[in-house]
Amino acid sequence: MCLSGNYSAFSRLFYFFSNLDLRVQDYVQTINSPCLLKIMIIITYLGSPWVFVILSALTSSYLWFRGKKLETIFLNVTLFSAWGIMEGLKHLFKCGRPAGQALTMARGYSFPSGHAMLSLAFYGFLAALLLKYGGRGNKQAWLGAVALYILVLLIGLSRIYLNVHYLSDVMAGCLFGILILILSLKAMKLVQNRL
Repeated sequence: MCLSGNYSAFSRLFYFFSNLDLRVQDYVQTINSPCLLKIMIIITYLGSPWVFVILSALTSSYLWFRGKKLETIFLNVTLFSAWGIMEGLKHLFKCGRPAGQALTMARGYSFPSGHAMLSLAFYGFLAALLLKYGGRGNKQAWLGAVALYILVLLIGLSRIYLNVHYLSDVMAGCLFGILILILSLKAMKLVQNRL
């Protein structure tokens, strides 16, 4: 009895998100414009793997030379553990990409969105560092952190707009990304307290 109730709830939830995905996809196709397409392609590249490799190398160098060695290690642990978990989840679920023409190149499976997951983990970690070392009362640090989270949101939206992900892919990517971010920040704090 309990199992059938859970299955029924799961079926309703699956139907809800499938329906929502298709509605969002239909809506996005109505707002297609050449100018918006160019903007979304630029935004989506800010969440691409090679951008993260380059930004991670630059940020790591900066942090290391500023004496923030633990932060350097955890920045990379956050990014690359998110990357590994994302790859594992994609191969576990094996969900196809949205039907129709993709407006940018995308390989592999769709669920969860790697751009959303890695963006939230990486840029979220940078936002946390800004707030930690910029001071919680520092307006510039807050603006920088907010700008990074807006970038994460825009990267997720760009993936939907470019028809390479469903809304549920992006939402799942954000959920997994924030879980990894929280665990990494808590682990870093634990290690700092023991040093």
